[in-house]
Amino acid sequence: MAKPNTAHFAVGLMAWLAGLSLANEATVIEEVIVTAQKRAENIRDVPISITALSEDFINDVGITDIGELSQFAPNLVINATPYTGFVAMRGLGSGNNKGFERSVALVIDGVYYGRQDYLFEALTDAQRVEVLRGPQGTLFGKNAIAGALNVTTGQASREFTGKVSWLGGDFDRRRFQAAIGGPLIDNKIHFRLALENEYQQGVIKNTTADLNRADYPQVQDIDDHMRSRDNDIKRLKLHFPSLAQGLDINLTATDTSVFGNSTGTELTAATPATLEVYRRYDPNTEADKSNQTSSQNANQDTLREGTSFTLQADYELGEYALTAVAGTSEFDKVHILDADFGPAEIVLLTGDDTYEQNSLELRLASPPGALEYVAGLYYFESDYFGLGTTDLETAQTLEVIAAVRGSPATLNELLNIAATTPLPADDRLNNFRYFDQQTESAAIFGQATWNLSDQLALIAGSRYSEETKDVHAILSHNSFVAERFFAQFLFEEPYNENRSRKETDFSPKLSVRYEMNDEVTFYATWAKAFKAGGFNEAAVSADNLEFEPENAETYEAGTKMRLLNGAATLNIGLFSTDFDNLQVSLFNGTNFSVGNAASARSRGVEIESQLLPAPWLALNVSLAYLDSRYDKFPDAQCTATSGESACDLSGKRLTRAPEWEATLVQRWNLTQLIPGLNDLPFSLGLGVDATFRDHQFFSTDLDPIDAQGPTTEMNANLRVSSLDDNWSVTLLARNITRREIQAHGQDVPLQPGSHFGTMNALDRYFVEFLYRW
Repeated sequence: MAKPNTAHFAVGLMAWLAGLSLANEATVIEEVIVTAQKRAENIRDVPISITALSEDFINDVGITDIGELSQFAPNLVINATPYTGFVAMRGLGSGNNKGFERSVALVIDGVYYGRQDYLFEALTDAQRVEVLRGPQGTLFGKNAIAGALNVTTGQASREFTGKVSWLGGDFDRRRFQAAIGGPLIDNKIHFRLALENEYQQGVIKNTTADLNRADYPQVQDIDDHMRSRDNDIKRLKLHFPSLAQGLDINLTATDTSVFGNSTGTELTAATPATLEVYRRYDPNTEADKSNQTSSQNANQDTLREGTSFTLQADYELGEYALTAVAGTSEFDKVHILDADFGPAEIVLLTGDDTYEQNSLELRLASPPGALEYVAGLYYFESDYFGLGTTDLETAQTLEVIAAVRGSPATLNELLNIAATTPLPADDRLNNFRYFDQQTESAAIFGQATWNLSDQLALIAGSRYSEETKDVHAILSHNSFVAERFFAQFLFEEPYNENRSRKETDFSPKLSVRYEMNDEVTFYATWAKAFKAGGFNEAAVSADNLEFEPENAETYEAGTKMRLLNGAATLNIGLFSTDFDNLQVSLFNGTNFSVGNAASARSRGVEIESQLLPAPWLALNVSLAYLDSRYDKFPDAQCTATSGESACDLSGKRLTRAPEWEATLVQRWNLTQLIPGLNDLPFSLGLGVDATFRDHQFFSTDLDPIDAQGPTTEMNANLRVSSLDDNWSVTLLARNITRREIQAHGQDVPLQPGSHFGTMNALDRYFVEFLYRW
């Protein structure tokens, strides 16, 4: 069993223990206020495992990408690209299927967003990111069975405030950020305008782009680097503090354009037959995942453009607070994926999606007292419409199948049919997907805290919801040959289905909180949660179109401590969650499908600590142990080369569920530490962080090729700032030890034994200039 016992963490642990003897009253950690329970309260009063990352912390450690959040919160994995997004907590997440509900809710400024695409907006002008682990169904709804990301962005202010920053560096990365706020009309209208524009050249070199087009006609007009991005996000907030007595209104408008030219995939393993065919189209093709190089003949552009609008009205009803939050959002997304992950013109996936959602939440919050409560009504509707195509070039597809699989009777039959049956004029084998799904959901919820004494409190909550989904789904093919081909190799059967399903759920929660004193709090929580069933956008047949709801029951207990006169905090949480009908994402060779495992269990421990041992040193340490396994999964997917139709994965680990995780963050104020530097007219700081993550699988079949072994990633930053902290210049270094870290992996379609994956970038360096007022 791998354990986080590397030298990095041994040194960090010794520094932490030594700091216990150095801590003094002059260094005090600020109290953290969160909104995890729909009201502002101290994080120690929230009876769940929670990590709160402030704007200052995000800046101090140099987080510049949403995926980097997962390095600083235990049992959190985020992998976001313009093409797709993935968030998992405690080993639970949602796969790449457009009909899938989310396992981790994304809430930005009080509004739930039903697609992981919105992850890119989450860090724009973020003031605080709360990572809520474990089921949050009572207050955040059906799509929070694994947890929630609760994001608060910058608010309109009565005073003129703002910040401007520019970041640049490796891979031609250029990021401009600005946030400006203040009064438009004193005490009548306040505003905040946040802007973010970012460009970065892809980190993966594409060898096929350099080939002579005359010698290799299959090569399209492609970029020489993959995983480039070009994002533009604008957010305007208006605050009306006194439209009427006790009425406070906030309006928010967000405009988003997110572009990526590829997910940056590359071959991570390949059979000799695959390499032989691919090298006919690009002699440089290889399956070495250590060199940040790929060979693909087609661009994989993804462009998402959309707008979101939010209205929040807060009304003082005596001592009570009445809040209404209304949101509407829409986007259009076009995307292409070179799904053979090689230089031949074989498999191309295209899609054109539109998404709309509307939501309304009404809630009433009581004043502080012996009995405190939050109660409300919630309504949500969405419409997802998608058109998709799997596009195969006939000759090259049959060529690679013949080379990889030999020439069985079925392939010879297809070759004969192709020779005698007229094909479409463009000589393609295509399937076409049409998927139109409407969702309507309504809920009533409430949570009450009964303060039995100054020390003891009981918390009870529940949520009752009803949901209806209607879908029209079509799978068809462009020719008889295509239909036979897709049936033989991808198990597809055409369908044209109109279906509807309705589900109800009751999710209760009970907690007890005991404050031993002002510094130490204990809690215990029991909760049930629910994730709706639905329709499988990637279904290969009508029999595979629906999947069932998922249910979870969680027990959690822990303590939250404030120690050493406020110079240290220590939070410990233990949890155990049982899942029935666990929804899993399956890969059928080209598309991700959805199925249900019989049952699973996720249990473990999460420990987080902060320490200010001296005015010149701040330490953050986290450690997580996770045992996340299928209890029963007798009919699971097998590896592509096993030759079996079903495998028993009972007792095996879930995907993206590393057994151990640990993070150490050190921030040194060199000006106060080194004699003589305190006379300088500026401050000098150094930050070093290291994250260890144990072995984890990426694919549901638990193929060891599609996995990442234990690894430690180290980052550093050096900051020069003014004494009043109005300006700073920061040098950022990511992955300074050049670790090869894989973030994703699956089988190459139609080619058993070959695999593709996404590799994180090696070392990279940036500089950021920041000015604020």
